[in-house]
Amino acid sequence: MKAKLPIGIIIVAFLIIIGVFFLINLGHRTTPTFTKIGVLLPNIDFEGTVVSLSIVGGEAEGGDITRPRDTAIVRIDKINSISDNFDWVSAGIEEGKEITIQFQYSARPAKIKQIFDPEVPTSSGDETPAVSATLSFTKENDYFVYSTKSGTITEETEKTLPGLEEAFKFKAVGWYGYAGLEGLTINEYEILP
Repeated sequence: MKAKLPIGIIIVAFLIIIGVFFLINLGHRTTPTFTKIGVLLPNIDFEGTVVSLSIVGGEAEGGDITRPRDTAIVRIDKINSISDNFDWVSAGIEEGKEITIQFQYSARPAKIKQIFDPEVPTSSGDETPAVSATLSFTKENDYFVYSTKSGTITEETEKTLPGLEEAFKFKAVGWYGYAGLEGLTINEYEILP
């Protein structure tokens, strides 16, 4: 009987250690998909000068206007802020360097609209609410128009991007790896004097 007591204590201690191990590992499990989506991509707030533009798309094909896929070679004049979770130097992004950037919208004149539409449904998933939105692209006069319609938009907005040309100086925030693309992508920009 006395020999069984130490073995019982060892077994209980072993089970406690295994239990603690599993509890610690449960805390380190990967997070659900919806929190991974919320992780910000590496981003950079910078000022640059357009060295050259590559205008792609935006032409009528079979009666439809194709969505622009413009790119530019830009010299990084000044970095205002960067996310620290990325090695920007290894990506070739530092002051004084020329890099290729992609435009989420266009390097040409564009309007970005957010429109309230109660007809666009919002739904609720098992883990987090899902917001539905309709996205559209058209051309009005000399502007490419990108519209987002959603029942959750609280303020309707319209922003005009005047378009960029060679030698223009501008300020923007860029994301590295946006939409799975290698390199830097910018959405909106502000032309500098």
